Amino acid sequence: MKHLFRTGLLTVAWLLVLPCLIVLLSAIFPVVPTVRVYLVDIVPNHAPWLLIWSLLGLSAAVLAHRRKEALSSRAPMAAGTIAVLLAAGVTAHLSYVAIQNGARINLVKALSWRHFSESAAPDETHVYSRPGGEALSLDVYRGRRERPDALTPVVMFIHGGGFSKGSRTFGAANMRWYANHGWTVISIDYRLARDDRPTWNLANRDVECALAWTAEHAGALGLDLHRLTISGTSAGGSLAMAAAYAADTGRADPQCGPHVPHVAAVVMKVPLVDAIGSWNLPRELQPIQQRVLTRYIGGSPTQFPDRYAALNPARYLKGPLPPTLIISGSDDPLVPPQGAAEFVRAARASGHDVQRIVFPYSGHEFNTTYGAITNQATQQIVANFLRAHDGTPTTQR
Repeated sequence: MKHLFRTGLLTVAWLLVLPCLIVLLSAIFPVVPTVRVYLVDIVPNHAPWLLIWSLLGLSAAVLAHRRKEALSSRAPMAAGTIAVLLAAGVTAHLSYVAIQNGARINLVKALSWRHFSESAAPDETHVYSRPGGEALSLDVYRGRRERPDALTPVVMFIHGGGFSKGSRTFGAANMRWYANHGWTVISIDYRLARDDRPTWNLANRDVECALAWTAEHAGALGLDLHRLTISGTSAGGSLAMAAAYAADTGRADPQCGPHVPHVAAVVMKVPLVDAIGSWNLPRELQPIQQRVLTRYIGGSPTQFPDRYAALNPARYLKGPLPPTLIISGSDDPLVPPQGAAEFVRAARASGHDVQRIVFPYSGHEFNTTYGAITNQATQQIVANFLRAHDGTPTTQR
């Protein structure tokens, strides 16, 4: 009976420790690149759970240890010790990056498995444009007000999805979080690319038209247009950058209406900054990214150099730009982080206020779990950036 119990403990130890060890090692070291593509999203979203499972596995191995039969328990004990140290190190490092950038992390909350798009219905939904008869909608999450007559700052959010999928409900729980902290959030749909319809010059117009709609309805919604921020993720980050910079330089599409408002700040998470670099990047997901860019732009940089040049944000560096925050994952397999890093260096050299924060062990979807360390940090980092740059009064902080 004791032998059976010990065998069970060793089995449990290996079942807990081995997957954690593989996940952690693959995320930290590029041993198996193809596997790492997926694990760099798991680790930042669930690091505390990896630590707990590693501790449980190590505990099972320790309980199974017997001096006379030590050989069979030493291996899971050693593996468990390594897994615990790696998981603790990753959790501590992610928390350190968060704290260094002004965020406070609740590790108990970080154990939640809730997706950041769940359970957050908007307060209103409107159709803001009908290009070619296609209805484009936006959701409004009304910001908490300290007084009924107070104007709220506004954040326009643009979803990701490779320019060809996704919807305005992406990240809905985060939008409600910002609304609860005083910002009115407007999340928009835009025309999605198809094989027969590249949208490289259409989706950005939709964003500008959504901005014009926001300006037109600011009074009814109680918005302070002097505190308008555009934010986007992945493809939406690229569109946010283009729309914010075009609005700030007066290059916005006049067909959207007489008034595309000035943008106080722009926030992007894992944006596509360098389309040419992304096309040419020899990584695991290069074929996927090339298909994404072909659908969005129409073809390769060789086929359409003018289109790729038009999407290069560096062309705006000679003019005034709103303060910009870029949040990246250090190991993004889809959008090369070095493109954002090079843009930040060039922008700063031109005198612009552009900041970049990089989360370690993190891929393209590093904060999709609502309570994750990375998402708690992202919420607070973005909120602090907006308070510093959109003129939000301290009474709303």
